[in-house]
Amino acid sequence: MRHKKFQIFINFVTAFVVTLFFSCQTKKVKDQSYVISEEAPIGEAFDVNLKYTDSGRLTAVLNAKKILDYTHRSFAYHEFPEGIILDVIDKEGKVSKITADYAISYRQTGLIDMSGNVDIRTADSTHLKANQLYWDQNINWVFTDQPYKSYLPGGDINEADGFDANQDFTILNSRTNDGVILIKE
Repeated sequence: MRHKKFQIFINFVTAFVVTLFFSCQTKKVKDQSYVISEEAPIGEAFDVNLKYTDSGRLTAVLNAKKILDYTHRSFAYHEFPEGIILDVIDKEGKVSKITADYAISYRQTGLIDMSGNVDIRTADSTHLKANQLYWDQNINWVFTDQPYKSYLPGGDINEADGFDANQDFTILNSRTNDGVILIKE
């Protein structure tokens, strides 16, 4: 009798271990089908229209044909491989438009790197063209070391090899300038 109980116990343990072994192995195979490479984005979005608000006020509208999400990486970012159109709306409701052929936005630093036909048209009719432009969202500062050309509302034209400015362009530090400035007599 004791031998029979021992045999039943061994059979029960064996069945339990075999069941556990096969169920874990099956689960492992299923989980492997969801493994994402570090190189691949964890998400893709198409024909995106994002609206940003601050305290219930619409502050920006971002349009992009494609967004790739790499927020699973240690230095998280979003990539806009087909460019962006960004409308920035000030407190008075005036809209400035920024376009670029490519952009990448880094979450941890708040830095946005825009390149390829970067074009900014501010609400006061200032127009700036550049090959590459950085925007630091944390301190509201725009800068580049690349050549740019700006057209100011009064007809002034400025070309230079780099600048840094606040995002309203009321403070502008330009380097190696060449341009046309119209002066009233």
